[in-house]
Amino acid sequence: MRTDPPSHPSAEDEVLAGLRRRLVHEAVAALPGRCPDLVAALIEDPPPTYRELSRRLGMPRGSIGPTRARCLACLRALLHAERHA
Repeated sequence: MRTDPPSHPSAEDEVLAGLRRRLVHEAVAALPGRCPDLVAALIEDPPPTYRELSRRLGMPRGSIGPTRARCLACLRALLHAERHA
């Protein structure tokens, strides 16, 4: 007999999701330079255009993509280190 998953997350799932959000927030805050502002902008809805980011962060548009990649790589490394600490 198949049972459908519950339509609402369990209390345990909600606590774990909250812990994950806190860890990500702390890791983003620990990023160097403009990375915290850039990563925060990436999750805006709708996300800003590169032109808007350039103006907001004072970065050349051509630097945003490579900087974004470095920031996300650094964020992954921080989260990986936290998970294995």
